[in-house]
Amino acid sequence: MKKIIFIFLICQVLVSCSDLLDENPKSVAAETFYNTPKEADAAVLAALDKYRNAFNNMEFCTMQEASADYSYGRGSWTEISEYYGLKTASNVTRAGTIWSTLYKSIRDCNIAIERLPEASMMNDTQKASYIGELRFLRAFSYYYLVRLYKEVPLRTEKNMSEYNLGKSSVDEIYSYIIDDLKYATENAPETPRLSGAPCRYAAYALLADVYLQRKQYPEAAAAAKAVIDSGKYSLTKVTKARDFEKVFGANINVSPEEIFYLKNDNTTPGMGWQFVMCCAHPKAVINGQPMLAGGLGWYGIYALENNKMIQDWDDADFRKEYNILPLDFGLNAGCQTYIFCKYYDPKALDKVGAGNDWPVIRYADVLLNYAEAVARQTNAGTQEAIEYVNKVHRRAYGYDQNTASPVDFQLADYTSFDKFLRLVVDEQGYECMNEAKRWLYLCRVGIAEERIKEYKNKDVQAMHFYWPIPVTEFQYNDALTEETDQNEGY
Repeated sequence: MKKIIFIFLICQVLVSCSDLLDENPKSVAAETFYNTPKEADAAVLAALDKYRNAFNNMEFCTMQEASADYSYGRGSWTEISEYYGLKTASNVTRAGTIWSTLYKSIRDCNIAIERLPEASMMNDTQKASYIGELRFLRAFSYYYLVRLYKEVPLRTEKNMSEYNLGKSSVDEIYSYIIDDLKYATENAPETPRLSGAPCRYAAYALLADVYLQRKQYPEAAAAAKAVIDSGKYSLTKVTKARDFEKVFGANINVSPEEIFYLKNDNTTPGMGWQFVMCCAHPKAVINGQPMLAGGLGWYGIYALENNKMIQDWDDADFRKEYNILPLDFGLNAGCQTYIFCKYYDPKALDKVGAGNDWPVIRYADVLLNYAEAVARQTNAGTQEAIEYVNKVHRRAYGYDQNTASPVDFQLADYTSFDKFLRLVVDEQGYECMNEAKRWLYLCRVGIAEERIKEYKNKDVQAMHFYWPIPVTEFQYNDALTEETDQNEGY
């Protein structure tokens, strides 16, 4: 059974001060908390643990997947697939929980970043390494905040005492994110210090994505290439659909593709990934076993056979069999319905959560981002760019990623940038299906509206691009008012 190393460190080091951190974080003294490597480990893991509420429950991933061009929300998630923003109390509350939890993680990072330089039992290199991990996590949090809510308050280790804080501009936030990630690429560990902790190549990979977001294409290509040239990562070889279990399985501790994953545990109650429960159906059977232990499932998202992306998907692509399972669950949709089955865990002791890790950043993401960054610099498909797309595509059919294959895309068919970009967009959708990346990816590329119209015949309203800032922020932050600072439409 898979166990998460950091669970035990958190329990040993943080339990006694968890209430203090929640209620009065600025009262934690450096001389009693951030002196030793063990205590610095706890600082990193405290910030990571906050993501369990923001991401490792079902809310964030289900909301993102319901917005994707290939999937649909059911029940309380239905409105997200209508693309008119968040109107129901349940989804507004979910968005508010994500906001507050990301800021709690930022708070934990800020406290440690401020105090670690004073640590008396570590040298400067050790301190910088831990600060590099923390600055990655802070950048990670702000990257989600700025994409989900647009302008937000920029809380740092230097203004922690200022509770009433106005919004910073999008440009200011991205500049801060890039500075944090640059520091992490230079100072974070070469390899993760603990299971689930970030390393410098996670920072390079995230930096490549941020640079693509900012249209800094040479910088994006250089950051992605740093990951590729490190030689530390590779695509796992598959020869049949079920071999993808070696990448996404519930009992996989680490795979060659893992760059930054949020870790889950299927042996400890409350530590499993609830998103798997949201995808599962009580009647879903995989390899002769229930999709989730106990035969449970909420099937909050699903796919339809008449969706163009599903229609266009080659049956010979192993990812198709691995990602979607045909199942009639009484929707009366007029065509075959599918549930998403990339993650399943028939042996989870935590009946509402699975042991699958969330693959936030993996090697395939970097390969596709590099291909896009290369092509954008010349505004055309290139041989180098299409080769990196082919690496991902070949693996999907069981071929060696580094050897030409019968399924290779040919540059002659994709010399125009628009055709090449569509190829990359399609490949990203099939490769990263159900990884909670698709909607923000489509927004970054700038084709969310046209893609949703083409594939789901839905019009995306402007307010759907950003979530509402929680009411509690206006109640407790006097520098913001709902009249002037709430996002459009809310």
